[in-house]
Amino acid sequence: MSMVALCNLFGHAQQKDKPKLVVGIIIDQMRAEYLYRFQDNYTENGFKRLMWEGFNIKNMHYNYMPTATGPGHASVFTGTTPANHGIVANDWYSRSKVRTMYCAEDDSVFLTDGDKIMQEKVDMYSRSPKNLLASTITDELKLFSNGRSKVVGLSIKDRGAIFPAGHLADYAFWYHSPTGKFITSTYYSEKLPNWLMEFNQQKLADSLLNLTWNMLKPLEAYKHSGPDNAAMEKVFKGRVNATFPYGLKQLYMANGNFEMIPFVPFGNTLLNQLAKTVVLEEGLGQQNETDFLTISYSSTDYIGHSFGIRSKELEDTYIRLDLEIADLLSFLDSQVGKGNYLVFLTADHAASDHPDFLRASKLQGEYFDVESIKQQLDLELSELFGNEKYVAYMDKTQIYFNPVKTPKDEILKAAVSVLTKLEGIQEVYVPGFHSNRNLNIDKTFRKSHHKENSGDILLHFKEGWMPKRSVGTTHGAFYNNDTHVPSLWFGWHIQKGQTVKKKTIDQIAPTLSMLLDIPLPSNASNEPIHELFE
Repeated sequence: MSMVALCNLFGHAQQKDKPKLVVGIIIDQMRAEYLYRFQDNYTENGFKRLMWEGFNIKNMHYNYMPTATGPGHASVFTGTTPANHGIVANDWYSRSKVRTMYCAEDDSVFLTDGDKIMQEKVDMYSRSPKNLLASTITDELKLFSNGRSKVVGLSIKDRGAIFPAGHLADYAFWYHSPTGKFITSTYYSEKLPNWLMEFNQQKLADSLLNLTWNMLKPLEAYKHSGPDNAAMEKVFKGRVNATFPYGLKQLYMANGNFEMIPFVPFGNTLLNQLAKTVVLEEGLGQQNETDFLTISYSSTDYIGHSFGIRSKELEDTYIRLDLEIADLLSFLDSQVGKGNYLVFLTADHAASDHPDFLRASKLQGEYFDVESIKQQLDLELSELFGNEKYVAYMDKTQIYFNPVKTPKDEILKAAVSVLTKLEGIQEVYVPGFHSNRNLNIDKTFRKSHHKENSGDILLHFKEGWMPKRSVGTTHGAFYNNDTHVPSLWFGWHIQKGQTVKKKTIDQIAPTLSMLLDIPLPSNASNEPIHELFE
């Protein structure tokens, strides 16, 4: 055996057979291009460290719609799509409950915000992974280790903490906007751990809301975004325009008190402080088993929705988030040890330019009105089959119909005829009897449709079309704008490199399964990201 081969063999034997800690990071509403568009203003130790020392998958996409927070988090961690895991949107129409339901709702559990259970406002704070119909990579780690691995999920949003942590998690903690505290539900525990009560008692949200949000760098450095006072930007109550600086101390009481935290970049700061506290207090990465921490940064989404993807506010938010990522990596280096932890970073969806900006830029873009489409359907179906309320619920991608006297197949065929004549609709899909000649989008529809939870009709609007809105922008469509997200891998057993081969979001969980040598989640794709094993 040659000396080189012997050294390689010895080096491989010296490697630890499993990481002490896996950290799964989701950046809510992050377009892949933000890694590059804002790169001039990033430090060397945040996003750039992940990109240059880790592995960069430059062509990662979502492969279903709608591209939204609930389905996105569920898909990353289950390794499958809504057709299997059942989280078809953030909210959908429940035929059995005859109402809309929230993706993480569970009326059998209650809010835990301290050492007691609060049974008020069950509709808003009763949360669990009950509606997630597939196992997660975090579930499989729990099962494989016979419960010895610790799993904790964190986010400002409840769904951003709950779905990644899975069904068997030790904890999922999320932000409670009425109080500025982090909470959980009785699904996980009947009281908060003492260390979290102490963390909440520090009142960090109060401190952060007494700061001024100004540009972190000089104005001339913000050359990757539009003018500071652009159209379609959220104007906080107490202000007449959307320009820096924002004196939060003078604004937060008029803007919902603690509800303002997610709408400023300090929501990410608050979450980062919690993440470091969790690692220390729960001893993550300090035992013989692999632990798993999931972190979902949400302020990026709130700010994108409020100010748009070309705003100074969004650029500043990513410059600040880069510092949070650098701080987290430095903390993990010191607490867990370089090479002892594995990080993957992606997003739950991306985002599109709003139609006003597109038209001003001589590109295609229009608004559609969900309520108008519902009314048009009810009107024309009533003319054909008799006066009834046909549409039970509609959002930007799905239509649910009420049971009526006329057979459903007849209703659906007539509805398709109406919808295909409406301006802006690209494709109409009816599961069961529809045959779509656009095979690519047909495959997407099949991955998106869940038999019980999805609508009777799925819609795909033309490029640049989105629901009417007064500020910022949104997401949800099946165009690159909304599907193309970052995918960075760093740390334990990850070699430096990159690939431009197309990958889909359901490949993340099987990759983790094979890196950790644990079972695939129940419905996961069996196709990992091969380049990470070469």
